[in-house]
Amino acid sequence: MLTEKERFVASIPMPFTGESIVDGILVAWLVKVGDTIHKGQHIADIETEKSTWDFEAPCNGEVVALNCAEGDVVDVGAPLLEVRTEDADVRHLEKGAAAPTTTRAGRIPDHSGNGTSPGHSSSTAGAADSRKTEIGQALFRRLSPRLKKMVTDNNIREAALAGIHATGPDGQLTAADIGKYLDELEASKESGVSGLRPCYLRGIGTHVPAKIVENSEFLTAFSDINENYIEKVTGIKQRRWAEKETTSDLAVLASGAALEAAGIDRGELDLIIVATTTPDMPLPASACAVQKKLGCTRIPAFDIAAACSGWLYALSIGRQFVRSGVYRNVLVVAAEVMSKFTDKTDRATAFLFGDGAGAAVLSSEPGPGKPHELSHIIMEADSSGYDIIDRKAGGSQLPPGSNHTAGDEYWFMDGGRMFRGAVTAFSEIIEAVALDSGVALGDFAWIVPHQANQRILKTVAHKLQLPMDRFFFNIEKYGNTSAASIPLCLKEMELSGKLKPGDKILLCAVGAGLTIAGGVLTW
Repeated sequence: MLTEKERFVASIPMPFTGESIVDGILVAWLVKVGDTIHKGQHIADIETEKSTWDFEAPCNGEVVALNCAEGDVVDVGAPLLEVRTEDADVRHLEKGAAAPTTTRAGRIPDHSGNGTSPGHSSSTAGAADSRKTEIGQALFRRLSPRLKKMVTDNNIREAALAGIHATGPDGQLTAADIGKYLDELEASKESGVSGLRPCYLRGIGTHVPAKIVENSEFLTAFSDINENYIEKVTGIKQRRWAEKETTSDLAVLASGAALEAAGIDRGELDLIIVATTTPDMPLPASACAVQKKLGCTRIPAFDIAAACSGWLYALSIGRQFVRSGVYRNVLVVAAEVMSKFTDKTDRATAFLFGDGAGAAVLSSEPGPGKPHELSHIIMEADSSGYDIIDRKAGGSQLPPGSNHTAGDEYWFMDGGRMFRGAVTAFSEIIEAVALDSGVALGDFAWIVPHQANQRILKTVAHKLQLPMDRFFFNIEKYGNTSAASIPLCLKEMELSGKLKPGDKILLCAVGAGLTIAGGVLTW
């Protein structure tokens, strides 16, 4: 028996599982600090780009530290946990004895956020390099990577940067300082623009199909999983699937509820916008079907396809028509029948999606009761993620009659890339909306995200150091309903009394493309 002095603490890393795998997602810990573990024991669930697998203890011992939280993306070679052991087979992993861990093409982990791979610059650094001659190398070097991106994205030149009042330690600029400068700049621009109207979200309506699909219904197709596994990796317990209903059927029912909530007759509408990636037909637009079924002909109606960000994109378009005075009342609808295009045998997508619709009436008049004002909507797209999620068949690339691969008519998703891309994009759009609005993240009453996957959003909350109870979720009941998920959340929050007058609500979404959007709703 070895003495306490002869025992040592081993730092157990994320293992190498293949040349193409650079990181993994810590799905769940099955042990806690203080537990005694045995070699070969299943102690964690880890997901990589290619699979979800059991992480087994490499030695006997006692768990003394868990170095990452559930939902974290962990680089290969980075420490997962620490174990006090006497097993000589892991002596080379003794804490403090190893050289710095290298990850991702030889990069040494840099906890300041400034690490780069040999011969390669990050996108932030690359963008900054192109601006150094204008911003001034000396001033620029003092900024954090995040502030560098703010400066370059907003084209703040050297003279302006030097004139911003710094409130940080030792005269350092902070995000709030730059945000205040940008707000003042925007206010000075708008002060010279007359005739812009406010835009109010006057009423919300939603509708979901009656058919409920529980997790248990997938166990026949996937015999190696159970209901708890599906809930653990997605946050979903059930979802609604349409039977005979079309996208426009769901849209019309949500629209009628929105008109009733807004106190507006269908004849008062000036424009209909429908956000969908599952239209009734490739043409004509589903918005025209909605117009016909509502009975409000002759007003313009069109669809947009921005996937899960669609409703926020459509809100931004509708808001511009209202603010400019072109239209008074705009109906903005998100409707999806995702289940019709889901391969029920595909483990990456089979149990993820649900069907539903949400609608809002935007108006230049607040209507009865407390007005709900839309502001600070940001739209972005990052086409480096163009191939992460798609449905290939049915367009001009693979038209009817083409020799396409079986399954091309269904959704395809690269789960690992989607997770990493979504975590980054959600985090950045949340920070961007907070900066643009001048509202500190901690001052938002709610963050209402597109209901993509609860693990993604848990990781985002952890990354931004925000409490999970600040995020609203109903994914457990409806699954991922793409563009419809945010209005479904808002209506549920309204009916349950969660929204109070004056609440600042941050809306955010990331979808295929990648499309990215965010904005502020003041209740």
